[in-house]
Amino acid sequence: MGEKIIKAKDFMTKYVFSIPPDVTVHELVKLFVTHPVSAVPVVGDDNELLGIVSEGDLLYKKVKPKVPAYLDILGANIYYCGFGRYERSFRKLLATQAADLMTKDVRCVTPETDMETIMNLMIDEHLKTVPVVEKPNRLVGIITRHDILGAIAATELEEKMAENHKSTEE
Repeated sequence: MGEKIIKAKDFMTKYVFSIPPDVTVHELVKLFVTHPVSAVPVVGDDNELLGIVSEGDLLYKKVKPKVPAYLDILGANIYYCGFGRYERSFRKLLATQAADLMTKDVRCVTPETDMETIMNLMIDEHLKTVPVVEKPNRLVGIITRHDILGAIAATELEEKMAENHKSTEE
């Protein structure tokens, strides 16, 4: 008997707490305080995934970005950090709605993605939350680190029960 492959659809949270893009930053802070989540998907019509807002995005908004450091070489100021990074920083600082604050390039999986692939994605990309989407980009679930740990615990319990059942039959 081969090892059972656990897929996203087997352990994802199906009833996802999500928000529309026009939710204000003030409302977002309240939502994170009252709901035990670390990130919230931003959805449009027909549950289309538009982006995701994390607790970190909100915390970042409250911290002033540092003025870019520079080197003074022969009287010329040379900035050593890319402008794009600061442009994103200021965009988040000025954000007033979820649409302004959200990350648009969201790492997603499908209901058929196996758990090992999801775990590797979360570790490699330092993600706490991964949306589950079906074509064309419709949000159908979400996976958190907690969901992964729950799936691992359930699998270990199943294996232990199978071993105990097997040893009582012998």
